[in-house]
Amino acid sequence: MSAVGGSVLVGGMLWGKELLNTWRPRRIGIYGASMVGKTTLDQWLTTPGEMEEIPDEGRTTHLKILGKFLMPRATRKRVVYKGDRRVVHSSDIGGEERFWNLWIEDMVNRNVEVVFYLFDKRATSGEDAVDQIGGFRYLVDCLIHRQYRYRKLRARIRGKKYLPKRLMLIANKADEFFDDEASVLWQQGRIGEHTTFDPFRPDLVRLQKAGIPLMRSFMATRIGWNVAETCFDALA
Repeated sequence: MSAVGGSVLVGGMLWGKELLNTWRPRRIGIYGASMVGKTTLDQWLTTPGEMEEIPDEGRTTHLKILGKFLMPRATRKRVVYKGDRRVVHSSDIGGEERFWNLWIEDMVNRNVEVVFYLFDKRATSGEDAVDQIGGFRYLVDCLIHRQYRYRKLRARIRGKKYLPKRLMLIANKADEFFDDEASVLWQQGRIGEHTTFDPFRPDLVRLQKAGIPLMRSFMATRIGWNVAETCFDALA
């Protein structure tokens, strides 16, 4: 009789947890340098489907009033994977260096639970690598040292204690560089060893030492490949 009662109790707890996960909004922050796919991901989360290529002139920008850029409003999305649902709140923030401070404001003001940092194959070489690696280093510096100067007193107070529950480093546009090495590592569950993550490894070590859990993943937001799966992994 007690075994039956225990099974019912466990079943009820699991059902309650799934119900909570289905309806409780989760706060995520999507950051990265320009043209890595942040806006495409924001649009896919809003309405999944085939995404169009966003031209250079379509990059995200923000209105500036009295010398300050306005923070975009976070919107509600619902992610579905194998019949399960998760509700997330996120905003679309620009990736140019002048907007990097908004990443930190967004994280702290909304108490973001999971940070998504997107990059693409340009991070391995060329001029664009400077922004992509530099943006990630800026983010890590702010999380570890907490010395960022916030625009509001409330954010400054909260920022002294803020840490995300998890940081997800995502190699986006994977359809452009998913090679034989990636295929083997993917099947073995070792995708984090792929060379595309090499430029970020020094900062990944710093995150580990600071006690910030990290996950790595591949996705291709424009075609919707591995997007929902990555979101569910990050929100587990």
